[in-house]
Amino acid sequence: MTSRFTVAIHILSLLSLREGKTRTSEELAESVNTNPVVIRKILSLLKNQGIVRNQMGPNGGYYLAKPATEINLKEIYEAIDEKIFQMHSKSPNKKCICGHAIQPILTKVYDKAQKVLEEELGCTNLDSITREILSFSKR
Repeated sequence: MTSRFTVAIHILSLLSLREGKTRTSEELAESVNTNPVVIRKILSLLKNQGIVRNQMGPNGGYYLAKPATEINLKEIYEAIDEKIFQMHSKSPNKKCICGHAIQPILTKVYDKAQKVLEEELGCTNLDSITREILSFSKR
C-alpha cells in the first residue's frame, strides 16, 4: 500500500480551502513535501473521476470540479484505486496447510473489512475534513 489516498485528501483539502481559485502542482507538492510529478499523477486520477479540473494559462492550475460538500472520501478512495487489504503478489505453497487455506480465509475477512471501510468513507465529506483543518489550525 502507498500513501496516494492520504496525499489525495491532502491536496483536495488545499483546493477546498481555496475554493474557486487554482493551485499548481508545484504549490500542492510543496505542502505535501513531495515531487510535483507525484501530485500530477494523483490529480490525473482525480480528474478522470470528475473530482478536479484544470485550467491552462497564466493563472492555470487545478481546482475542485464540485463543492467540497459533494465529495466524499469513498469517492476519492475509489478514484485513487488503492486497496488497503491485498493479498501477497505471489501464490502461497498450496502443499502447506497454511498456504492452502490462508487466501480464501483472509479474502472473507478482507471483504468484510473493505465494506466497513467504504461505508465509513462514504459518510465523511471533504468539507468536514477542511473544517477540521481550519479548527485545528486555530489551536
